[in-house]
Amino acid sequence: MATSGRAVGPFALDARAPLESPVVVNNRLYLDGGELRQLNRTGPTVDVSLATTVSTVDLSKPWSNSDTSIWGSISKNGTASSPGPPTLNDGTIFSDGLNLWLYGGAISLAPGVKVQIPPNGVWKYNIVNEQWTQASTGGDRVQRLHIGMAVQGTYSRAFYLGGAKAPKSDPAFDAEEDASPYLVGSFLSFDEKNETFRNTSTAGLNKDGTVVSGFLSIIESLGARGVLVAFGGLTNTIASPMSLRDGDLKDPMLRWPMQNISIYDIANQEWYQQQATGDIPSWRYLGCSVAVSAPDNSSHSIYVYGGWGATNTQKNDGNVYVLSIPSFKWIRVTRDTDQRSRHKCHLMGKNHMVVVGGIQPNNDNIQPAGTIGCDTESKFAQGLGIFYLNDHTWRTDYNPAEGSGPYRVHPSIYKVIGGNETGGSTRQTPTKGFSSQALQKLLGVKDEARPGPGPRPQPSSNNTTSTGNGSPETSSTGPSTSSTKTNNLTTPAIVGIVVGIVIVVIFLCTLTYFLFRRRRTRRQELLRKRPSSPRPILQRFYSELDATPTAQEMYSSEKEDKLARQYWAYEMTGSLDVHPDKPLPMRPANEEKIVLENGFDSGAEHSGLDGENRDQWKGSELHLSSESLPLQNTEQNHVMNGKF
Repeated sequence: MATSGRAVGPFALDARAPLESPVVVNNRLYLDGGELRQLNRTGPTVDVSLATTVSTVDLSKPWSNSDTSIWGSISKNGTASSPGPPTLNDGTIFSDGLNLWLYGGAISLAPGVKVQIPPNGVWKYNIVNEQWTQASTGGDRVQRLHIGMAVQGTYSRAFYLGGAKAPKSDPAFDAEEDASPYLVGSFLSFDEKNETFRNTSTAGLNKDGTVVSGFLSIIESLGARGVLVAFGGLTNTIASPMSLRDGDLKDPMLRWPMQNISIYDIANQEWYQQQATGDIPSWRYLGCSVAVSAPDNSSHSIYVYGGWGATNTQKNDGNVYVLSIPSFKWIRVTRDTDQRSRHKCHLMGKNHMVVVGGIQPNNDNIQPAGTIGCDTESKFAQGLGIFYLNDHTWRTDYNPAEGSGPYRVHPSIYKVIGGNETGGSTRQTPTKGFSSQALQKLLGVKDEARPGPGPRPQPSSNNTTSTGNGSPETSSTGPSTSSTKTNNLTTPAIVGIVVGIVIVVIFLCTLTYFLFRRRRTRRQELLRKRPSSPRPILQRFYSELDATPTAQEMYSSEKEDKLARQYWAYEMTGSLDVHPDKPLPMRPANEEKIVLENGFDSGAEHSGLDGENRDQWKGSELHLSSESLPLQNTEQNHVMNGKF
């Protein structure tokens, strides 16, 4: 491949910034589109041109960002039957390792650049055959969007989230009178094997369901088919006309806060929201991010660099931040002053981040046209920056042998989330807990890691950092030496407790039954042994007043029978001298009850003397009273005394 015609010299002052489309695949970096800005050697001016080729860098060999010989190129010249692709800003490249697909973008409006808006379409480049064709994509019909957020997966699939429709991106829209840009509620997934698009709803993404120029990363080790993580950037009501000029984007209502994180389950096509805490970076857009996982997958680090988010450079920074998942903790890992925006970044090897393009903002001018915005330091020579993730330093050289080694969690990260350089993170939950159990399950956090009421215990700390919203938050200064405790039980423990409770309940019920049955048996035995309760001496009712007494109305006891006869004779004749074999005389119309003193009432239906009490009455005097009923033809009651 031929060189790309870039400027030569030790540091080619080239800010190939607004806004190219890079992708890393098969140990090669591909860059398309954008504006090629170079310092004019004859004067203090900047020449702006369009990159008419796809530039490449071979990442399988050691290279330096100051070496101009690292560049290769792919011509965009097509054939008569298949013209080559246009050069656009803010587009994207998808690749499955065998092909490149160019999607989206808008024409450049830089001074001196005159380009017509090309017709809508997706262009495909076959890497092996080195041939361009216009792809015949299937599935949902798509329109050309720009400043959306794109990510390439490893399973022949790619995603494009959000975006804006603008006259400079669509010729049909440009032809409309008073056409004004607006944000769309679009979420495209591209099946690279079948070359089909699918447009999925963005309901649940954020309050508006739209986003442009934010941050999007993919973590394929989570969920059944991976997850997407999005935050930052700009949002607005779908199809609401708006200006996309930087100076017109100062309304805070347009900002998607950096602490509001959205997670997309690719397999189940569902969005989740989660609040992040920690050293939250100030709001920004037009920055970049890459994601990398700890060797044991106990944590996942999303590195964020650059972007623009305020009206002057004093409120922006050049720091590198990490959003750690699943703790959703923001951590500032560098303190830099080199601000940058309108750049892209990709994971290079397993442990390097390559930053491509971009421009240096100046005061209120996010895109200066003069030499101020060009790179004059070796850190971003030729518009390329190299950040080593294992030691958090900026470099100018890349060694693929080092890049092929494993990613190591930096101390500045594991001092906050616990563990060590190989993983073992002990902080597995957000400070305020997960927004839902479904999200917790999606991120692979076990049930026992759920926080109890209130914040989960944090590692010991002697350092306090800002949360980005004015409230301080404590972060760890060293790895935790003790395991994190939890008040929650594991599923097997819960099952064991339930089974134990059931067994105890069954035992108590059984014991209660046997005790009750034993008590009832003993009671029945006592009743069988106990003499039957004596019936009243006379138990007569008004219907029986004129009846002749029968044997059923007498006690079976011989002494009681004698007493009854004596009482009856006394009532009838006034004499107690009655022969036991003679029949009793007829009872007068009125009767009276015998009341036995000391509380014994022979007139109660079920009252009587049991055997023990009868023995107690032996030899005692029996007082018979006629107070209860007056005797017929008798003016006063008779009282008689006698002995058994």
